[in-house]
Amino acid sequence: MAYDQAMNIIFAAASSFSEQTLITLTKLDHKIVAVLTQPDRHSGRGLKKTKNPIKNMAQKLDLPVLEYKSLNEPEAYRTIKKLAPDLLLTMAYGEYIPQRILQLPHFDAVNVHPSLLPLWRGASPIQAAILNGDKKTGICLTRMAGKLDAGPIFVSHEIKIAPHETAEILSKRLSKLSSVMIKNNLDDILNKKILPKEQAHDHAVYAPKIKKKDALITWSSPASKIHRQVKAFNPWPVSYSYLNGKYFRIWDAELSNNQNLKHSPGTIFEIRDKDILVSTGQKSLAMTQVQLEGRKQISAVEFARGHDCLGKTLGC
Repeated sequence: MAYDQAMNIIFAAASSFSEQTLITLTKLDHKIVAVLTQPDRHSGRGLKKTKNPIKNMAQKLDLPVLEYKSLNEPEAYRTIKKLAPDLLLTMAYGEYIPQRILQLPHFDAVNVHPSLLPLWRGASPIQAAILNGDKKTGICLTRMAGKLDAGPIFVSHEIKIAPHETAEILSKRLSKLSSVMIKNNLDDILNKKILPKEQAHDHAVYAPKIKKKDALITWSSPASKIHRQVKAFNPWPVSYSYLNGKYFRIWDAELSNNQNLKHSPGTIFEIRDKDILVSTGQKSLAMTQVQLEGRKQISAVEFARGHDCLGKTLGC
């Protein structure tokens, strides 16, 4: 059915990526009856409890918040059903949503996904696009289905990926695009002026959840691959290696034109005005922002001034 009045919306999200869209929703002619999110978690070495960003934003906007470790909890189903939502809108929620909850909205369950589906279904589509060297990505608004990110697509919008973009920068652009797409398309979806089209399931590619160990640099890889890794894993988990046995993070780097035919992979062989050159399996990488274990993040040049690193090998 189409709608002719304000709808009751439950917004399910758990990441700062979703903040701008939540703000946009509050400005539309609908009512947010709840923001569904996950409980605050303990993180860091001291296991400090940090408030999840979407909960923080919801409270600033004076919106009711629902928190569940799992939506399989009976109380979650009962509470959501009692709210009688017309629409469930999900965006970077991060946990499985059971089919019986997807069936509760009177109108539909719509997901905001940051990739050009069916490419990069799954948990880490932004990082996957950068790791793969994709030239473009985008946002898809889909109807939620039982299978992960496999629902039909209402609308999509494509953007180019700049060569030097980190996941953090690209994420901010996609977050802004998401809010614009919700503003411009949600009412047309609700009024069935936009109808969903099935994905090309045979072309589906998945982006699995990233683990910290994935960020370990293999210096025998080509510089182009390592460069993409550094960009994709900023701000988390941050690409890393070892220097003199200490944990060594590479926050940012650029490709170098130096062919590097003389040095074994991982060798720091030149310190320049703005970067440090490291040999790889093919060409070299110019490190620009680094962090040694127990120290703060600094420029590579500043690091070189305080450490005798020329000729040292990373990975040891």
